[in-house]
Amino acid sequence: MLRKRLAAMAALLAMFAVPVQAKPPCYTPDEFEAEQGIRLHTELMVVGLTCQEMSVQGQPSLFAQYKMFTLKHQKQIKVWESNLISYYKRTVKGNPNRAFDTFRTRLANETSQRAIALTNPVFCADHVPVVAKAMATDIESLRAGLRPDAPGVRLAQEPRCDKPMQGALVAEAAASPAARATPAAAPAKKTPPAKKPEAAKKADTAKNGGKAG
Repeated sequence: MLRKRLAAMAALLAMFAVPVQAKPPCYTPDEFEAEQGIRLHTELMVVGLTCQEMSVQGQPSLFAQYKMFTLKHQKQIKVWESNLISYYKRTVKGNPNRAFDTFRTRLANETSQRAIALTNPVFCADHVPVVAKAMATDIESLRAGLRPDAPGVRLAQEPRCDKPMQGALVAEAAASPAARATPAAAPAKKTPPAKKPEAAKKADTAKNGGKAG
């Protein structure tokens, strides 16, 4: 009899139990900075591949400057990569390195799609100066502009864990991580996956030169 009463009470409690929902993915401050840094690094690669005709004669090509940036800041780039891989270790099932590579390929696709949408001349006129600015900026100043509390808006796939409503702000489509203004923040949203254009295919071919290590 006692066993039946306990079973009935357990069934009653189960009816009113509130399911515990898993917390949505979010970034630590270091992971947030890491995503911004990888966005910048990937953008420099796509600009170097897409805007080669705008390279200045007598100076290293835009893609050569991207490779110079990679070599110059390879230690910091490895830290960014490691922080994002750590994020994927705790948030996805499967291989976190593969998840990181997939994310980086998607970034290249998105940037290439912007170039297609704006047309190469417009895209390159807006983004080529970013290469020179990135090359001329020391790593600490560069990081200061990428950190979570830096002024400006952010394009990020996840919000910050400590500030979930402020962590992932959407920049204008043509905005660059290295050359943002500081307009009012817009609500966060995720960008849908895009078809892989020709520039992104070239980016995959160049990955061995692009990824630090």
